[in-house]
Amino acid sequence: MRIDDPLWPVVRETSRQLLRSTQIHLELPPEFQKDIEAILLEISDYQPAKTQFPTFSTSMRNDVCMYERDEKNGNLHLIAYIGSEEPEPDVRWIKMPVHDGWKEVVLACRELHEAGYPGCIGCGGPNSELPWEEHKSRSGLE
Repeated sequence: MRIDDPLWPVVRETSRQLLRSTQIHLELPPEFQKDIEAILLEISDYQPAKTQFPTFSTSMRNDVCMYERDEKNGNLHLIAYIGSEEPEPDVRWIKMPVHDGWKEVVLACRELHEAGYPGCIGCGGPNSELPWEEHKSRSGLE
């Protein structure tokens, strides 16, 4: 994916969230299990001080859902979605076929780790330190 692709920012933001957050849970198709296991190994290699890692479960759905777990009550809140069905307005939406979108997230995770993310300032790319604006992201998809 090129930097001028309208989905590039949301792919990068979703990848950053996966790498830095401590309470992430993914639901994904079984064929992506090896990919997420590889990402978890990379997190342990690139972030050796990290003690909490994303969790995952497989489902027969044709999408990828990324949730953030509430530390107080354990409830899951959808924060990112890869697929064709439009999620709620506050959810990061990678509007791509699930296999293509997941491939881009995996690649972005590797690129970010190789750049030193999240232990560096600015290596996450333009605007990576600013709050995410999903409405602005979706406006570029029309």
